[in-house]
Amino acid sequence: MTALEVVQAIENAGGALKLAGDRVRYQLPEGAAPLVEALRTCRAEVIRVLQQREWAAQSCYVHTPEATWWTRSDGSKVCGLCHPEPRGKASESTKQSPPQMPSGVRLREWRPKKAPVVVTVYSVVGDVQQFVRATLAQLGAALDGKPWLAGNYTVRDLQERLEQVGVKVEIMGAE
Repeated sequence: MTALEVVQAIENAGGALKLAGDRVRYQLPEGAAPLVEALRTCRAEVIRVLQQREWAAQSCYVHTPEATWWTRSDGSKVCGLCHPEPRGKASESTKQSPPQMPSGVRLREWRPKKAPVVVTVYSVVGDVQQFVRATLAQLGAALDGKPWLAGNYTVRDLQERLEQVGVKVEIMGAE
């Protein structure tokens, strides 16, 4: 019997095979006990058949199992060609040289962090009345064409900030 025939015979008899490192674990019904000797005879080939099955179950439909694979945190395998490893991308990006600086800008330090980097913009408002007064003053400055006095927020940004604290405003003359 070939290794594939042994595997199929065990499964057809209601048994199960599983790889555990370099060992083959099996569960057989009583009537299939003679298959154990066939399993021992072609053990190396059976291991190869079971490994190919595992790779086939984990491989993508585009690339072969010879592609570069990486392991997710849950232990599942992912094709590195279809889905490059996020940590791999991060380490590649940190090796890059800095981009060209705009005219009038000088780079003082280049140490980009490894991805993923969380960049958040949020505010916690402790005094809503004061926040509304200050934001309305910024809104007036933005409407007067003085963005530096508006904290460089756009008119719409300031409207959204006010809406987040429960104050809706309409800009007169705006469509």
